[in-house]
Amino acid sequence: MVRSRQVKLAVVLWTLVSLFGATLAGAAAGAQRASADPMAAVPADSLFCVRINNLTGTMGKIDQFLTGVSPIGVSMLLPAQLSQLLGSPEPAGINMAGSFAIFGPLPGGDTPDISRIGVLVPMSDYKQFTSQNPNVVPPDAQGIATIGKEMPMFVVADMPGFALVTPTNNRQALIEMKKQIAGMAATSLAKRLSPDELKRAQDAPLWAYANIQMVSKLFGPMIEAKLQEAKKMMEQVQPQGQAGAAMDMNMGMVNTLMKELQSASLTLDPTATAIRAGFVATATPNTETAKALQGAAGTPDKKFMQYLENGAVMNLVMSLDPATWTRLNNFYFDLMAKSAGKTVPAEEIAKLKKWSADAANALTGTAAVSFSAAAKSKPPFRIQYALGLKDPQAFSRALDQTQTMFQSGFFADLMKQSGVTMKFDLKRKAETYKDVPIDAIRVAINPTDPNSEQAKAFTAMFGQAIDVRLAVVNNLAVYVISSDPGAGVRKLIDQAKSGATPPAPSEVASAMQLIPGSDKANVFATFNLLRAMQIASAVAPMPVPQTSPQSQGSIAIAERLSGGTFSVELALPKQHLMEMMGAVMQMQMQGQEQGPTGQP
Repeated sequence: MVRSRQVKLAVVLWTLVSLFGATLAGAAAGAQRASADPMAAVPADSLFCVRINNLTGTMGKIDQFLTGVSPIGVSMLLPAQLSQLLGSPEPAGINMAGSFAIFGPLPGGDTPDISRIGVLVPMSDYKQFTSQNPNVVPPDAQGIATIGKEMPMFVVADMPGFALVTPTNNRQALIEMKKQIAGMAATSLAKRLSPDELKRAQDAPLWAYANIQMVSKLFGPMIEAKLQEAKKMMEQVQPQGQAGAAMDMNMGMVNTLMKELQSASLTLDPTATAIRAGFVATATPNTETAKALQGAAGTPDKKFMQYLENGAVMNLVMSLDPATWTRLNNFYFDLMAKSAGKTVPAEEIAKLKKWSADAANALTGTAAVSFSAAAKSKPPFRIQYALGLKDPQAFSRALDQTQTMFQSGFFADLMKQSGVTMKFDLKRKAETYKDVPIDAIRVAINPTDPNSEQAKAFTAMFGQAIDVRLAVVNNLAVYVISSDPGAGVRKLIDQAKSGATPPAPSEVASAMQLIPGSDKANVFATFNLLRAMQIASAVAPMPVPQTSPQSQGSIAIAERLSGGTFSVELALPKQHLMEMMGAVMQMQMQGQEQGPTGQP
């Protein structure tokens, strides 16, 4: 039964690709009729929906992006399949300027069946489609046409502006869907979506949507069973119960989010030089998740851009007001408490929330973080921070409390359940630079089993401890985590005392141009995959071929919180993709020149 469903899904997806290929086959014959919005023909309670707008333009954009990346464009792969399916290289009746959609499940049956998938194909002339394509059998007495004369594969029904296509075994579901379409105006997905989400669906070249509540209902028990299986396997490897505790927490978090998220959607927009993606998660109203995602005030202060660096693995600048920080932290603490696998005393959570709120209220909300590779050091990275301070004394008190929080109470117990203990040592005024006192912090993370793989990974990454140097200057907290944090924090003190405001690093400025309006986002970040590989190779348990660190592009990321939604925009430059492809090819060539032990 499982394999049968997999075959059905494969056939339907192949059909979708083939029918989308109509846009590449030439202009359709016959007069064009106005294209309808497919969202009006998709039931509101659908599990998922994928929509592609302006097929000709979208496929052209994909080909432009793939130029120089792939020798074969998307449009070159589809016409042959389309010709085989419909019996004509230039199928009649399809409106290539319209919007295609695939959704499921179709109505019918005792329970929802993921194999009942429907494809909405925009029509310029449905009669031409059924009568002038050699491999399409005209409609029968029930109005159902068939694709495949000798071996029927799909059945088709006429919808306003569309042909609805599905595998032949879904014939009854197709008939039921045809009956429902007339009264669907008030119960369609177009009515369920918010105005902003509907606009995203209509404007993006590609839009994909998932009903998280339906996912939870249909697949929640299966997901939980799979996680339980993974837990048992991990407990066999780590019998001390540490893996089980971690898995319990993960399962608790997954269950909470599946119950409290309403929907998620993804958009893709390729251009000749980059491909942009957008992700939006919407919380169910009046849930704790919705309250946590109510929105953040303000945008990042541009003065903080000077603390970012060219050549970094990641640069990040953010502006989250203290109230938003407090809401997010409280939500996270409550989520951890629910997922801890045991009753957590209310006073412990209250203590954490107060500490978090005190720390958040000490900040202005703007921060800059730069994370760079240092492959030959331990740790093999350097992180520098700059935090705006509203109340330096309150920040100092919160730092004092941090030492206690990490060594006793809920956090300490949680770390022990995960198989590690933490020691947080804070030494005030460990040194002074230009009349600015510098605090020294050492964080030792010790696995309870020193012979475990976890212990080896920690040692490979951090050595014996993580060293931090922190200073407060001109209402700014600056600190550095690295093998030599003192040199890093002195450099940041010089920058803060200079009073100058240099422009943003060129890599950050270029990345911001990839996402319109990114300067207004609550969080903006760049991420370089090639440089991240340097860190990964430095801590790998076995020799890894090295790559050239030269890179000119980075992925751009912009995040926003607003009205119970969390949104992320991401842009991948073609240049960075080509750099990654070159690095992979270089690693393959080095691997072929070396033996299994890494020797020539």
